[in-house]
Formats: sequence, structure tokens, C-alpha cells
Amino acid sequence: MLLACAGLLSCVNPFVPIGAAMGKVLPRAMNYDGVQYPFVVYVPTTYQAGQKLPALLLAHGAGGNGPAFLTNWKDFAESHGIILVAPTLDLSAEAETRVPLVFPRIMEAVQQEWGVDTSRRYLFGYSAGGYFVYDAALLNANYFAGAAVFGAVIQPEYDGIVTQAVRNTGIAIYLGDRDLFFTLQQGRRTRDLLLSHGIDVHYVELPGRGHDYPAVANSVNADAWAYLSGRTLR
Repeated sequence: MLLACAGLLSCVNPFVPIGAAMGKVLPRAMNYDGVQYPFVVYVPTTYQAGQKLPALLLAHGAGGNGPAFLTNWKDFAESHGIILVAPTLDLSAEAETRVPLVFPRIMEAVQQEWGVDTSRRYLFGYSAGGYFVYDAALLNANYFAGAAVFGAVIQPEYDGIVTQAVRNTGIAIYLGDRDLFFTLQQGRRTRDLLLSHGIDVHYVELPGRGHDYPAVANSVNADAWAYLSGRTLR
């Protein structure tokens, strides 16, 4: 059951002690501008009160939801000490315009309840959720330390977001050479666009792979985290 919340931030569940919440997927919600944004949080069992852990916000693809998408990262987060935050998103074009405001507010809600290292907040997006991550990473470059995207590119009509990045953030891009939605030409164009504006890019083409992120989640997650975890906001 999601918690009903007033104001901008999510409510926390006063009946779940910190120790009892570790290693569980916890439902939460945040209200912004009259719209409720449900999300789930996963905190590793090793978490201790007062500790500051890196946090990764996950943006699912079309037809997905936060809890299901989080399962692709849960074991990795447990073994690497990462707090996961996975909203269930309306992936419409209108909702995309609110992403630069909504994603930081979701993270602020999590930070009211858990210890997050604010220099190590990251993003990971898949397919349609990847569009949202490009927006959040570039338009909130002073908030998120880096981002990774699987199976998504920056379309030409959105090139302007690259010019709005206020710092050299870092973005990892993963694209299969058999992806039915995006071509390698589009992926390379996105890479070159970012590089031309001083954005650091870790670009990976996956031979023989398509648009199915869960099929390669283990290897992609490990590679993405190796890239992201070395980036911090200072």
C-alpha cells in the first residue's frame, strides 16, 4: 500500500524500524504539483544508521513499473552497497517535461529517511525511461553525478538539452547491434553529440544483442557501475 502524502515529499512509514526495513523493497510515494509519483526503495542489509551510501534512481521502459525493474539491480545493489530508488512512471511526452523537477524531489524524499551520499547520486534508464534519464542527467547535471542508459538515444529534436548541462557529467550508453528500435547510427550520433559538448561518454555496442535489457542486465549493470561509481559531485 502506498502512503498518502501531503506537500512535496513522501511520507515515511513509522511502523517499519530501520533494522526491519533492510533488504526489503519498500513502497513510498511523492506528491508534486497535485500528481502522485509512486516509487519503491531498496536498502542493502549492510546499511547502518548514520551511513551514507550511493543511490541509483532507475527509470523503467514502456509497459514496465518500478518494482519489477528494480529486480534487475537488487542482487547487485545488495553486494555493492547501493540504495535503489525505482519510480513507476507515466512515460508520456508531457510527463517527460516534469522529470528535471520530479526526479530530484523523489531523491530528496529518500534522503529524509535514509543516508544518501549526495555526491554519489546516479541514474539508470531503459528504453523510454532512457529518454527521461538523458533529460535528468543533462538538465540536473549539478544534482546527479552520472547516468547510464540502455537502448535509448537522443532524438534530434531534443539536441538542445545537451547545451544546458552546467557541468561535464558522464553518461554510459549501451546499445545492441540488433536493436529493433534504435540503430547503431543513432547511438553513435548521440555519442558524438554529447562528446562535442564536452560531456564524458562511455559508449558500448553489444554484438548480437537487441532491445532486451534483462537478458544482459548482469553484465551491463556491472559495467555501468564500474563507470558510474568513479564519478562524484564535488
